[in-house]
Amino acid sequence: MSAHSSASSASSASSASADTHDRMERGLRTLRRIEATERPGILDGFQDIAPGFGELIVGFAFGDVCSRPGLELPTRQLVTVAALTALGNAAPQLEFHVRGARNVGCGRRDIVETVLQVSDHAGFPATLEALGVVRSVLAAEAVSPRSTGRGDAGPGAKAPGAHDGVGAIGGVGRQVLAAVAAIDPALADFFVENVFGDPDPAVPRGGGPDPLTRAIVSVAACTAVGTRRPQLMAHVHEILDAGGTRQDAVETILQMAVYAGVPAAVNGLNAARDVFRTR
Repeated sequence: MSAHSSASSASSASSASADTHDRMERGLRTLRRIEATERPGILDGFQDIAPGFGELIVGFAFGDVCSRPGLELPTRQLVTVAALTALGNAAPQLEFHVRGARNVGCGRRDIVETVLQVSDHAGFPATLEALGVVRSVLAAEAVSPRSTGRGDAGPGAKAPGAHDGVGAIGGVGRQVLAAVAAIDPALADFFVENVFGDPDPAVPRGGGPDPLTRAIVSVAACTAVGTRRPQLMAHVHEILDAGGTRQDAVETILQMAVYAGVPAAVNGLNAARDVFRTR
């Protein structure tokens, strides 16, 4: 090997090492905010069976993806909650990210209404399972009031126009309603209104997510489920109609590469591109 080749190889190795260090630092900064701890648990969680896996997660999931500009971290946490709710097979990870959503400032109502909204895309059983996780997280919060997060509402908050539609709810729906009421009785009215009252989906209710965030949540859920291209395209349109940008849609879909897999993200990006071509 020539001296020139050796120098070039050394330079490339040095550059790669610096890049790895940078993405780890980005990932750790983001994950520390989500987990509210100095040393995230994932770094040590798999040392006995897969050394280095924690660093891979921190570098890729939180350094390369979740630290990207384009979506604020609270919105990214709601995106993750929506995706894990829709997938329905990752309760421990959902619990982690519900706590993380609270840590970065998401309100109880933001989180619960995000889960309720996913019922449109993944069905009541997935929603019921997710609400059980949310309830356990909120019940475990410190007795002293935490800082009010974005979307929290005071006691007794009532949904505008909430009505008694319980008679129309089947068995699984009643379980969902009971799970919502156990978290916050006022949210039971929101559930009845949203599912059985045929409201305008663009109207934010009771201080929950705004129309743009709701559209982003729906894009995340549809991408994660992976079988609803027309609905996904409709919700990408909603992002743009609500004043969002192409980047809002793209960043939401890219994040699904972490939680739903690269094929789901690729299919979602193809659908979004088709929407952008028609605008």
